[in-house]
Amino acid sequence: MWTIALALFTLSYTLAFLSELNGWNVLTFQIYYFSISPLVAFMGVGTLFLISHKPWGKYFLIYTIILTIVLFILIFTANIDATKFAQAPTPSEIAGEPLPSYARSIPPLLTIPGSVILIVGALYSWWLDRSRRYVMLIALGGIVELFSGLRTRLGNPTYSFVFNTAGILLLFLGFVLSSEYVKKCGEKPATSSKISN
Repeated sequence: MWTIALALFTLSYTLAFLSELNGWNVLTFQIYYFSISPLVAFMGVGTLFLISHKPWGKYFLIYTIILTIVLFILIFTANIDATKFAQAPTPSEIAGEPLPSYARSIPPLLTIPGSVILIVGALYSWWLDRSRRYVMLIALGGIVELFSGLRTRLGNPTYSFVFNTAGILLLFLGFVLSSEYVKKCGEKPATSSKISN
């Protein structure tokens, strides 16, 4: 799930970078807005799979997939107001204004619960095992992403690219450190077994 989320981040940020060079057209904006909207929800799904023994991850995955399909249909059938492209502070800081309001109503249903699950899940993981300090980076990255998303949603997308970049770097660093932590934990039993033999 996190791989899907990071792939969506890569796609959306590539398009945002290209927008700084070439501006937006309707298709690239549609792909950008679609790719950036469900990615935090997929992180939330992955978090639930990691911390929950109940099928909450599956339920939230179904919820995420259904809303993602609805969002896809709404975005790619909507009338895009291309005159709004020039109104962003910079091209990469565009919000959802070119879309009709009904299409903009779906992303918060993905990003807000996804962010809350990601942040609370990271803090819960740290509470269970204080040695997992890397999850604090994940929680902080989620908070930065949520803050940036709320600012954009409230009509202030300025510096959203900076906030989003900081958030994803924190999330990625936490993810990398978690992989190293799991690797070290996996090595300990083998080492102790070798010593005992």
